[in-house]
Amino acid sequence: MYDVVIIGAGVAGLSAARYLHDAGQKVCVIEARDRIGGRVWSNHDDPTFPREFGAEFIHGDNVATWEWVRRLQLPTVVASLWQGRRVWHNNAVYAVDQLATVHPEIDVLATLEDAIMAYDGPDISFAEWLTVRGVSDLVRHLADIRYIHSAATTPARASMHAMRDDLLATTSIGGHDYHIKAGYAPIMRALADQIEIRLETMVTAVHDHGTYCTVVCRTGDMLARRVIVTIPLSLLKTQMITFEPPLPATKQHAIQHIDMLGGAKVVLQFERQFWPSDMTFLSLVDPAPVWWTIAPDAPYLFGFFTGPRAEYLLQHLKPIDMCLDVLSQAYGDLPRTLLRHSQIIDWSNDPWSRGVYSSVSVGNHGLRPALAAAHGRIHFAGEATALDGQAASVHGAMVSGIRAAKEIEVIREV
Repeated sequence: MYDVVIIGAGVAGLSAARYLHDAGQKVCVIEARDRIGGRVWSNHDDPTFPREFGAEFIHGDNVATWEWVRRLQLPTVVASLWQGRRVWHNNAVYAVDQLATVHPEIDVLATLEDAIMAYDGPDISFAEWLTVRGVSDLVRHLADIRYIHSAATTPARASMHAMRDDLLATTSIGGHDYHIKAGYAPIMRALADQIEIRLETMVTAVHDHGTYCTVVCRTGDMLARRVIVTIPLSLLKTQMITFEPPLPATKQHAIQHIDMLGGAKVVLQFERQFWPSDMTFLSLVDPAPVWWTIAPDAPYLFGFFTGPRAEYLLQHLKPIDMCLDVLSQAYGDLPRTLLRHSQIIDWSNDPWSRGVYSSVSVGNHGLRPALAAAHGRIHFAGEATALDGQAASVHGAMVSGIRAAKEIEVIREV
């Protein structure tokens, strides 16, 4: 009999386990993969430049991740969202300030977040809101790849009410993005230290008997006083785990109506850089508009694809050639002649993620609290359950795991 069994060894599950273990509870984490981390997956084949195949950035100056970054004394590097960005437009690559001299209408991007936070109309899509504001195609494109594509949704789906409230709730976290030079792996190891973790163990059901729970695994049942479920929203949608008693209608509605679209990352390694050393992000054109670097001297470009763009990439007969075609518009023959290695990390078809992270479509704002709510002795965590605008992030997953652990702590103290 465990005090708590946690399903999923991603950031949320490990954060909950760390909190409960340190509080003296007997905890076991069950993970279907053969590794910890979930949608965090650090690769160290190149020891000079660790690469993140999953979640990569720290989003904000004052988020929960920093506690572990500082505790472990991990060096970071800022990834400037606009100052280091290069934009391909009208057959030329521009720094953002250069582009603004040619297209001054992009200055509206500097006040876009304030305008979103001030929105007080009905819940419409981001695409409709941009149309009403009469922005240019260039502004629409840059706003899409900065705010929408990165949130794993589309302008036509993204809820203005959700965007507004998420921004209002996170004004205190700061606006910079950061890379951890060593990657997320040291944090994952620290969270998992001395925790009992059973890898390659699939859970099929959780039964709440009123005084304890049975966690049904293919390798045998486990007993626990409480259970925390941290599997991705996409797997809750498929009913991979059945619950007894059944989940309430409000939670089932939230599961089915909060989105979790597909995504993929493309990692391209070159013999040398052919882009400016101060470049952080590279904004190109469809179908491969989102790229970034990981360090000023790293010979890597990372492409990120979500939603329909991910579907296009993964269905393409020669997806790497397609990426190189787009990069070659900006840099000529260099991407092809200097390419050393390429890799696609397909999160859409990964059996234990089936997507990248959650998002909210028009008319479905306000469902996350129902998704996060406990069901008897069964508690829920994961980035999709993160409140206060912190979903779809590592720090949001971390906070959600601690929130679920504190729910159990409060109950135990009572």
